[in-house]
Amino acid sequence: MAADTTIVDMLAVQKALPLFSCGDAGTGMGVLETLHAAGFRVFEFTNRAAHAIDVFRELVRGAERLPGMVLGAGTIVEASQVEAFHAAGARFIVAPNLDEEVGRCCTQRGLPWCPGTGTVSEMVRAHRQGAAVIKVFPADALGGAAFIKSVRGPCPWLRLMPSGGVSIEEANLRGWFSAGVHCVGVGTQLIDAETLASGRFAALAERARRLIQLLATV
Repeated sequence: MAADTTIVDMLAVQKALPLFSCGDAGTGMGVLETLHAAGFRVFEFTNRAAHAIDVFRELVRGAERLPGMVLGAGTIVEASQVEAFHAAGARFIVAPNLDEEVGRCCTQRGLPWCPGTGTVSEMVRAHRQGAAVIKVFPADALGGAAFIKSVRGPCPWLRLMPSGGVSIEEANLRGWFSAGVHCVGVGTQLIDAETLASGRFAALAERARRLIQLLATV
């Protein structure tokens, strides 16, 4: 089954994929509502907290009242997790690693797959296996924007999404996009642990608005 290319296009327009994890749906909906109001539409909920699948299922239901909202599942490392999160409503899958079985499972379900890679060989393999967007992780430890630029020299067709080391500062973002990324993954630099713990989203709203403004200039 062909994967939905809409996600690829949406990420190209949105330029950043916010990712987060939390232990309850109330907090998660607070995050989604805040970022949706700022202008974001595509999100990754990571499979890290206890009972993540249950929280995700509730977020999918809650997101029905947010126009244009698209939720994907991250930190997916096994085919059984693809099956479970797809059944719970995931529209795409993100992984920290490159696993062919996970990729095949996504392809069978028409799910866009964003596997994590750390070498050029892995990136090319991911592309050949049908990855929608290729996650570069941990991007800062691998060499940052200079590494991305070096990879895209001989492989300009790769759609790369660095994750790890992406901030909401102009110079950082400009560096990634100047290197030719498809989009960036933004985690704790945007959605920090204090905000999740307190449930106070005013600071998150301000950071989200600033990020939207910066992304429009890079």
